[in-house]
Amino acid sequence: MKFNLFFSLALFAGLFCASCKGGSDKNHSMANADPNATYACPMHPDVRGKAGDKCSKCGMALVHSDAPAGGTHQYKVVFAADPAAPASGKPVKMTFTPTMTDKPGEAVPLDVVHEKKMHLIMVSNDLSWFDHQHPEYNGTGLDLSYTFPKGGDYLLFADYAPAGGGHQLEKIPVQVSGTPARPVVFTDAKTSVKVDGYDVTLTPAGGKWLINNPMHIAGTVTQAGKSLDVNAFENYLGAKAHVVVIGLADKNYEHVHPNVEGNAFDLHTEFKTPGIYRAWLQFQTAGKVHTADFVIKVEEGKPGEVIQSEDHGDHDHPDHAH
Repeated sequence: MKFNLFFSLALFAGLFCASCKGGSDKNHSMANADPNATYACPMHPDVRGKAGDKCSKCGMALVHSDAPAGGTHQYKVVFAADPAAPASGKPVKMTFTPTMTDKPGEAVPLDVVHEKKMHLIMVSNDLSWFDHQHPEYNGTGLDLSYTFPKGGDYLLFADYAPAGGGHQLEKIPVQVSGTPARPVVFTDAKTSVKVDGYDVTLTPAGGKWLINNPMHIAGTVTQAGKSLDVNAFENYLGAKAHVVVIGLADKNYEHVHPNVEGNAFDLHTEFKTPGIYRAWLQFQTAGKVHTADFVIKVEEGKPGEVIQSEDHGDHDHPDHAH
């Protein structure tokens, strides 16, 4: 899966708090752009183009980048747990140490992305359980003290950006001893949910969730039957919302951050494979983070089957996503 949700997920990158630049500023910027410069998506550095282009995966504006796609080094997170065999209901200290495979003994400085050096997304193997944490930097790696609620198999997504290295993602399996939760099987779509008194709905343009088509998705929020303006929501980690999307079959992952269009979250995404996806949209009001979880059923589709409005994609997106 390369699902790039830009409620933009936003979330998740992003997931994900954006402003629309005036046309005159945009034209002035393009007029002064270096035609020989390299431009890349901040969220998907493999997507390259020229000044003024948009990312084909998430809709973000490409930004100037002198770094080659994927950076010049290969990175890997070394994971350690204390105790080495985590047990449910008991605290475990987890350490995540980014390294360069060609320079294994050299410390890797990290950029701060959405107010944190690392975003850690944790899910149960059946994707029924979700948490979003932020390990603290210890000088060489990042530490998180945590207590898993149940036994079973978990998957941790370490989301980080080495200085000059671009966005990186490490998928870390963790087995936790103890009584497991009852497995959950997801078969039916769930695109409207209630959370903490809010009703949150995801609606794709054309009413269809399809592969082979760039998706434009509206994320609307109501309360007691009244439509809310998400512009009034508090920033959560530097964005109006964060969205994480994970495929049930292959566990492919995307974390983006939504733009805002009108009064709703504005998401752009593209599904590569049909199947069931889980999505979590997080936003904050009155100091509390709310997590709305969804089940999305994506079907086969022909290129161009979903026609996007010409207005979609004309807005500049924030330059923070991962």
